[in-house]
Parts: sequence; structure tokens; C-alpha cells
Amino acid sequence: MDEISTELDSLNTEVIGQLNNWVDMIGGGDIGRWIGALVVLIVFFILKRVLAAAILGGMRRLAHQNKQSTVANVLDAFALPLQALVMIVGIYFAIELLDLSLEIETVLFDATSLAAGFSVFWAMFRAVEPLGLSFNRLIGRFGAGLGDDLRQFFIRGIKTLIAVIGIVILLEGWGIDVSAFLGGLGLAGMAVALAAKDSVANVFGGLTIFADNLYKRGDWVETPHFEGTIEVVGLRATKVRTFAKALVTMPNAQIVDSPVINWSRMTHRRIKMSIGLEYRTTAKQMEAIVDQLRDFLKNDEDVAQTAVAQMVHLSDFGASSINIDLYYFTTTTDWVTWREIRNRHIIAFKRIVEEAGAGFAFPSQSLYVETMPENPSNSSDDQRETRKIG
Repeated sequence: MDEISTELDSLNTEVIGQLNNWVDMIGGGDIGRWIGALVVLIVFFILKRVLAAAILGGMRRLAHQNKQSTVANVLDAFALPLQALVMIVGIYFAIELLDLSLEIETVLFDATSLAAGFSVFWAMFRAVEPLGLSFNRLIGRFGAGLGDDLRQFFIRGIKTLIAVIGIVILLEGWGIDVSAFLGGLGLAGMAVALAAKDSVANVFGGLTIFADNLYKRGDWVETPHFEGTIEVVGLRATKVRTFAKALVTMPNAQIVDSPVINWSRMTHRRIKMSIGLEYRTTAKQMEAIVDQLRDFLKNDEDVAQTAVAQMVHLSDFGASSINIDLYYFTTTTDWVTWREIRNRHIIAFKRIVEEAGAGFAFPSQSLYVETMPENPSNSSDDQRETRKIG
């Protein structure tokens, strides 16, 4: 590092010497130095344009030809910071040409060094996003939706780290003792840690969600706290869009400590229903209906035939019906398609019962009267006559 610094210092001294000789050739003096500084700025401005259009543009085209999209995106991210850095170098040499006071030069050189450091960290900050696209293979095993959330989490974390390091280094460059300031915060660290214990728990909850792959964006999940579709899996909280279209934000620590049902990972979707037959249905009719229902389900391509249960049985004598219990699964897990299949099946089951000559029962009550009045009509006439006489 010392050898590199020495070489840069010697190169800087040589360039400044050549610029001073050139200014002396055009007449020197304050006016000549200002003209020379302006010319230097124009030259570096042109150099910035050439760097952006020719050098970086050619490298991007070459990267695209070799199908290196990540490299091309990184070069795009470097374009603006590098152009700014070239202009900062031009400003530095222009200041060297001017005959300014020591105080003004010190302030200007400190400002240019600060701007140069900012440009470097700016380039690193902008490069994080395109480099994050290269994480796809690494986090692909988490699934598409969760992989996107995990990539965004790493991108935000790295950007925050770069920003913090950049601020610390730039403040140190200005002579501010950041380490002493951070050390002073150590006394308050315990209080901050106690106050932020819930936030830390949520962060670890988010890491648990990523590690265990509990759910990803777009999944339909149900917990004791909410039920809906995952929209954002953040480091601190998860945002869920309920079926009422309300947005629920739930801390990750509470989600991890609760049972989570991920309905989107169903292999099949269940249909469970009961058919109530009238009590006047004969045993032969019931046997025929059950057999036809079983045959219908076995021959339906939308009904799962393996790996899941498929049951059709007479279940019990109800209060006003003899019940047939149907329990089976569809091959699809899509909610709308499942509802269409269920709709079709209900019509088919109704047709099977009707073709068997039976009917569906409905809640009813029978009223038995033990005795009736001997002559209810005469009794009412006598009562009317009695009311008239009275």
C-alpha cells in the first residue's frame, strides 16, 4: 500500500508540474491560471463523456454479447459515480492551478476528498442491487416468492452496512472522532437493547421464517391472528392482505410462536358434504344411490384417486333424514376451479338421487292428535248462541 501511495503522489506531482508549465507558457498570472483551470474542467468534462459513452458503453455491449447481464448491470450502476469521480479529479487539478490562500485550498481539498469518498461509496451502494440478481441460484431453493423476499432482505442489509461504513469513514476524514462517540453510546447500549428486545425478537423471527421456509409472497396462510394472502415478508414484520382486502401487519415473533397453516401447499383440496334422504327411501334404493355415487367419483377425472381418502357411506339416522356422508379430494387446489367442480358434483348427485326414485329430506315434524271433539261445529254454534243470550 505504501508503494502504491508513493507512486500516486509522484504521478500527482508530475501532472501538477506539467500543468503549471503549460500555464506559464500561455502567460501565467492570475488570469492565465483561471483560464487554465477552466480548460482543465472542460477537458475533464469531455473525458467524463468519453468514459460514459465509449469505455463503459463498449464494456456494457461486450457484456451483453457474452450474456453477462450482471456485469452489464453493474457497469450501468458504476456509470454515474465514475463520471462524478472524473469531474472531482478535474476540480482537484483546477484548484491546484489557482493561486488561492492556504485556508481556502484546505477547505476545497477537504471538500473534494469528501466528494471523492462519497462517489466511491455511492458506486458500491448502486452496485448492490444488480449484484443481488446473482443471488438467484444461491437462494433458488427457497422458492421464487421467498427467494425474492430473501434477496431484498440481503440487499437492504448490505446497503445499510455500506451506508454506515461510508458515513463513519467520511466523518473520520473530517476529523470527527466517531469511535469515541460510539464508545460513549456503549453506556446507553444496555438500555437501548432492553428497549429494542421486541425488535430483536422480530428480526430473529424473520430469519426463522426465511430459514424454515414457512411461507412466501402470494401464499394463502391462516394463523390464530389472521387469514389471507402474503404480500410482504419483511425482516421485522409480515404484511398480509385479508380476503376482506384489508392489510394486516403482524410482527414476525408472534407469527413464529403461533401455528401457521399454509393452504397454498395443499396437494389436493377436500370436498366434504352430506346428503339427506327421506325416511321412505327403501334399502334397495339407498344401496343403488351409494353405488352410483362411488362410481361417479371413481370415473371423474377431477377427483383424486390415489394418495388420499375417497369415502361414500351411509353415516347415521338423522332427525328427519337418513344421511350419506361424502368425503373426497379434487386434483386441483385452485379455489375457483374447486368451486366449479363442487357445483357440478352437487347437480350430478341430485340427478343420481332423482333417477333412483328417491328424494331429499328436509326438516319436518309430525303432529299426532289423540282425541278430537265429537261435534266441533255444533259446539261452536252453541257458544255463539250463549254469547248472544248473555
